Amino acid sequence: MKKSSGKGGDVSPGHDEFVPKLEPRDQRHLESLQRKFQLVRDYVGAVATGRATGAYVHGPGGCGKSYTIITELDRLEVPYRLFNSRMTGRGLYNSLEEAPDEIHLLEDMEQLFRDSGARGVLRSALWGSPRKGKPGPVERPVTWCTYKMTHEFVFTGGIVMTANRPFPELPELEAIKTRIAYTQLTATDLEMTALMRHVAAKGYVHGVDEMSPEECGEVCEHIIRECRGLNRAIDMRMLINGFADYIQWRECLSGCEWKDVVAARIKQRPTVLQRTQSLGERAARKQRELEIAAAIDAETSDRATRRDRWVEQTGKSEQTLYRRLQELGEKKSEN
Repeated sequence: MKKSSGKGGDVSPGHDEFVPKLEPRDQRHLESLQRKFQLVRDYVGAVATGRATGAYVHGPGGCGKSYTIITELDRLEVPYRLFNSRMTGRGLYNSLEEAPDEIHLLEDMEQLFRDSGARGVLRSALWGSPRKGKPGPVERPVTWCTYKMTHEFVFTGGIVMTANRPFPELPELEAIKTRIAYTQLTATDLEMTALMRHVAAKGYVHGVDEMSPEECGEVCEHIIRECRGLNRAIDMRMLINGFADYIQWRECLSGCEWKDVVAARIKQRPTVLQRTQSLGERAARKQRELEIAAAIDAETSDRATRRDRWVEQTGKSEQTLYRRLQELGEKKSEN
């Protein structure tokens, strides 16, 4: 379980933010995808403001469902609780009872619908009769009865659910579907390609690791080429994993070329690898880069000249040059 009211992650489908310039074709596809995201945001906004009781968004993994929902909840500054993996009917009841006026985000819990107790709780929590002239969200009594006692509370929050698949074909679930906003989020390969390029153009930050837009763009285009060559659908998880593979290689922590690692990940099987490096060779490569960076720093202060010499000698980005210089400075301060 996660309780949150903070900001989302570093990579996003976007909301009201700077949009890097794209080719006209990519821009059109990005705008098309943004309209789909906006529909999801509107559904989430209705739940967050109490005008709707719930929403269910399903679609393939990596198309931006969870991120779009979470960033909209954060933008609206609405407290929410996130649950995933597994939950029972009684677990759902307890969760709603603990926070009856908050948003409950249930991710990838298709198994929950097989629990008859959970279906009953959902039906009760997602529908009620509004009282004329009474402000605020609809009050929904929810009960859980056993042979010994009855538990009950009034729920005024909301439930947002995400999944890779639609509701199971069960008659009991039709009553839930009619109570909420129920929609499918899908994206074409051209739309996902445009989104990936849009994200890559902003650069990437993860903890202390950063990638420049140029580095991100190189990874992005490599993934697009690999996926098209295999006729495989593109998703955002490939891009984020690709960034991680690139950073590991850039920091001399990977014995394989990052392009090989990305290709093997996309193919989901071992691929023909270029020459790999042992731990000793990787340490020597890192030391050689530090020496080259120190020499360039001593020779010139002109940024363009530094960049050109660094790229010519290492094949790595300008950002890596300044990272190596920073490491040299840290070593000097330690000594």
